[in-house]
Formats: sequence, structure tokens, C-alpha cells
Amino acid sequence: MRTSVIPLSAVAVGFALAVTGCTGGTTPAPSGSASSAPSAPAASAAATPTPSPTTAAPVFEKPVECETLDLTAATVAGGDLGPCIQAVLVRYDTGTIKIAGDELAGTVVYHYDPTFEFRGDIETGAGPASISFVDGVMMLDEGDGPVIADVDAADPGEQSAGSTAEVYRVFSDPGFMGDLIGAADTWKVSPTPEKVETADGSVEAYRLDSAAAYSWYDIPVDSYTLWITAEGRPVATESTTGFLGRTATLTQQLSGLGEPVTISPLS
Repeated sequence: MRTSVIPLSAVAVGFALAVTGCTGGTTPAPSGSASSAPSAPAASAAATPTPSPTTAAPVFEKPVECETLDLTAATVAGGDLGPCIQAVLVRYDTGTIKIAGDELAGTVVYHYDPTFEFRGDIETGAGPASISFVDGVMMLDEGDGPVIADVDAADPGEQSAGSTAEVYRVFSDPGFMGDLIGAADTWKVSPTPEKVETADGSVEAYRLDSAAAYSWYDIPVDSYTLWITAEGRPVATESTTGFLGRTATLTQQLSGLGEPVTISPLS
């Protein structure tokens, strides 16, 4: 197995989660940035996992967590926005995330029901990698074939793969996004929705910018921008975070929310 070069943003998140004991599932994921935003974050050049259709996509119902969120106001509280985003993503159940940045890019498909599982193909500073989390088993392939990724394993190779995979898992679980967004006190809302080009086509979405820099599990978040539809569906994010004197910008594009998928482990 090659020596992994984990991107700055992933190192920052992995360090914070290790220090605080925070783990995936229903917590946050980094992204966002402010100033002038692109129509949508750039798509990754990494290989795309192909979800297999199963049953029809569920009908979406706005969660109660979004009832206090007023996107027609000039500002909204992170305490209202974060829980709404997280509840919407879980309610939709499935989706695809395209990640793009100087140090990390790729595509991940996921579902929450009956348990959180995902499959992703990413490009890192060390080259391409694939990762899957199915039936409670994490697997990582960094070019030499898939291995079980388990930080508690007796095998040193599986331990090393587990450390790397746990960091990438943060970017693969959109549930982390709600906690990260909720950590900012105030968000500035665009007066009217903007047209955002996504993998699902053109979408009208409000642009929300963090009103000030803030901290998430001791990680400095310099800026964070979120594009969200009137019903609370997140479509894109862009963030700039700092760690150990360096900064990194990462974009995420969400698509295919609620579309049926089948996620298979690496083989």
C-alpha cells in the first residue's frame, strides 16, 4: 500500500475528531467560502461510482426542523440552519456528493436507510483511491487492491488504512454538514434566489454566507457559503478552512437527493 498524502482540510478534520471523540453519522462535514461564488462547485475528474436503481425515490416532506428557518430574512441563525440541513439530508436518504479542491476531489454516493453506507472514488495528493463503507465494514483501495480499514485491527496495514479511511469518511457523510453549519452564529441570506447549475440541472437557490469567521472543533473556518433551495435542500457549498498556518478551499455539489441507489463494497 502506498503512503497516503492526506489533504490539509482532511488532516484538520481528522485531528479535531480524534481530539474530541466526535465520529461520523449525525455530525458535520467541512465545506464553504464567501466572496463571489461560482455557479456551482466544479465537478471532480475522479471516477464516478455508478449507483444501481432499486425502488422509486421517496416523496420528500419538509422536516419540522426547518419550520423556524426563514430564508426571506436578511440573516438566519446557525442554530436554525444546521439542524434543518441535517434533517433534510437524512429525510431524502440518498444522494451524490461531488468534491473538488486543490488537495482532494472525487465523487461519493450514499444512503442512510437502513444504516449509513457509502461508496466513493477520490483523487488525493498521492493519487486515486476508492473507499466503501457497507454492512459496517470500511474498505480502502489506494492502488494495491482493497483492504479492510480498521483502526482497531491487529494488522498494521489495516490500522493504517483505517486511519486514512476515517478521515475520508468525514467528507463522505453529508450528515457532518449540518453540525459544521450550525457552529456559525449567523448567516447572511441573499435577497433573492440565484440560479445555480448542478448535475440535476439549473436550480434556484438562496446563497447563504457565514457572517464571520468561526471555529468548528477548534478548526478555524475562514469562510463558508451554502446554496439552499426554498424548501431547504442544499445544492452546493464552498469553504475555506485553516490549520497549522495553512488554508485550503473545498467545494461540494449535492445531487440526486432521494434517487434510489444500491451501494456495493469494494471487491
